Amino acid sequence: MLPKLLFIGLALLLLSSALGFTKFNRTVLASSYTIDKTTQQRILAATVRITLFAPLTDEQGNPQYVTVNGQKAIQYMVGEGLGTLTRSGQDTFIVTHDHWTLLTPNLTKVQFHNTANELLLEVSGAEFQQLIRYRDGGTMVLDAADELVGGLTAVSTGSSQSVGKNSIIHLAYRQPHSGVISVAAMLVQELSDFRGQPVYRLVSLDGASVVGGNSGGGAYVDGQLVGNMWTTTMEREVSVATGEEVGSRAQTDLSLVAQLPLAALAQ
Repeated sequence: MLPKLLFIGLALLLLSSALGFTKFNRTVLASSYTIDKTTQQRILAATVRITLFAPLTDEQGNPQYVTVNGQKAIQYMVGEGLGTLTRSGQDTFIVTHDHWTLLTPNLTKVQFHNTANELLLEVSGAEFQQLIRYRDGGTMVLDAADELVGGLTAVSTGSSQSVGKNSIIHLAYRQPHSGVISVAAMLVQELSDFRGQPVYRLVSLDGASVVGGNSGGGAYVDGQLVGNMWTTTMEREVSVATGEEVGSRAQTDLSLVAQLPLAALAQ
């Protein structure tokens, strides 16, 4: 679900070279940095898994089926991401990312699970779209149903003014192989804009990559929500002579967090 940023040719080589000078310092910081259990528990208690389902169809628009344990079942395209139960005044919302590719008329159902993978709520595709109260390309804000308010613990929001270069951001993070949700520490390289969105540019403290399925994961400073995971960065090499891609694409430890638009929660 995460869009990829591609660095081409000489720009890629320069980026890789620049990162080489900072890797040692990041490694030293990572070895001495720990996240206290209270912070981890607070983040996990506010984090929700969001899964969108849209049936696979043929050229005529008919659903495609597969046989499972002797039973005929519809085949689905599945989109996964994370969100955060957030409190603003007396109201509560789910903050997630705004690049869900399955927000189409074919969207049939959406499920919300907690980090223990317990189902909290299932709604139809139409009902999900009715929950949307704000979107700007980077952030989507959903009205929180009672089942989500009762199954999660809301966190308060913070301001981008609390974040600066070299700040540590805590990130709700889905482990790529197990799917377990944990909390990762990221270093803020800078605050900037990307594609018209105010973002935090992050680099992993320990060199681990932020991978697909982490979109929407809450980003925290001092226990307050300041944004959501938006994009990761992929590297590729392109031949100067032919313009064709050579070699395989490589995941990096660079990512962008869309800053939380506080005005959106006041609408």
